[in-house]
Amino acid sequence: MIKFERVSLAHKDRIMAFTAESPYRNCDYSFANLYNWGGYYDTQVAFHKGMMIVRFLSSDGRPACLMPIGDGDFEGVLADLNADFKEMGYMLTFMAVTAEGVEALNESYCGNIHVLANENYTDYIYEREKLVTLSGKKLQSKRNHINRFKTTYPDYKYEEISAANVEDCIALEERWFCNSERTDDIKAERDMVVKALREHAEIGMLGGCIRVDGQVIAFSMGMPINKDTFGVHIEKADTAFDGAFTIINQEFAAHIPEQYTYVNREEDLGLEGLRKAKLSYRPAIMLEKQIILLRCEQGQ
Repeated sequence: MIKFERVSLAHKDRIMAFTAESPYRNCDYSFANLYNWGGYYDTQVAFHKGMMIVRFLSSDGRPACLMPIGDGDFEGVLADLNADFKEMGYMLTFMAVTAEGVEALNESYCGNIHVLANENYTDYIYEREKLVTLSGKKLQSKRNHINRFKTTYPDYKYEEISAANVEDCIALEERWFCNSERTDDIKAERDMVVKALREHAEIGMLGGCIRVDGQVIAFSMGMPINKDTFGVHIEKADTAFDGAFTIINQEFAAHIPEQYTYVNREEDLGLEGLRKAKLSYRPAIMLEKQIILLRCEQGQ
C-alpha cells in the first residue's frame, strides 16, 4: 500500500514545493489548512511515484483524497490508490476537484466517473489589488464603510501578528466562541484557530490584527496556496465595532506580498449571510469543486 503519514511541520517544505508549482488555486492545498485541520480530518500525505497525495476522512468518516499533484506517474498513482481503496473496502473518492481535475480523471477512466456537485464548497477568489483599492462603482459601499470606520476610530492601528499580540488575538477568538452555539464544528474551529495563532511562525502563516483603544477587535491569517494565489484561512472580528470585518479585509490584503495576484477567501459553506458577504466583494473567480467517485478500473 502507499505509505501515508499524518501531516506535520516536518512535511511543510516538501508539501509547499509541490503546491508552489501546482496550477490548483483551491484552498484545500494550503499547508496551513492541511496542518491546522489535520487532527480533525486525520489528514495524511504521501509522496509516491513523483507525486504528492493527500488523504483524509470526509464528514461521513470515509477516506477520500485530493487530486494528486506533481509531474510524476499520474496513471500509476491512480492505479495504486484504486487498489488501496479496494483493499480498505471503499470506492476511490476524490474531493475538491476543479474542472482541470475532472477532465484528467474523465480521460483516465474513459468517462466512467460519477460527479457530485456542491455549490457550498465553491471557492471565492479575488484580485488582490481590488481588495486593497476597492475601486469601481460596484465597491463604492465598501469604500464608504472603510471611511466611516476610519472616521469613527481615527487612531486604529494595524499590526502584523507576532508573539507580542497572539494572546490578544486568542482573547478575541474566545469572546467569539463564548457567544457562539458551541457545536462540535464550532469547537473544532476554535481549537484550529488557537493552534494556528500559537504556531503561526512555525507554520509560516502571515497575519494581521486591528487594535482600537488598545484592544484587538479583528484579525486575519493566511498562507500561499501556489505561486500566484494567497489563501485567507482565518478571519475574526468583533461586530460591535461597525466596519471591523471590512477594515481587516482591506488591511490584510494590503499587507499580502505583491507577488500574489489572487486571494482565495475560501467557501461560504452554504451559509446565506457568508455567501452574500463574499459575493459583495465581486469575486474574479468562482472556483467550483466537485466530488468524484470512480466507477471502474482505468481505461475500461
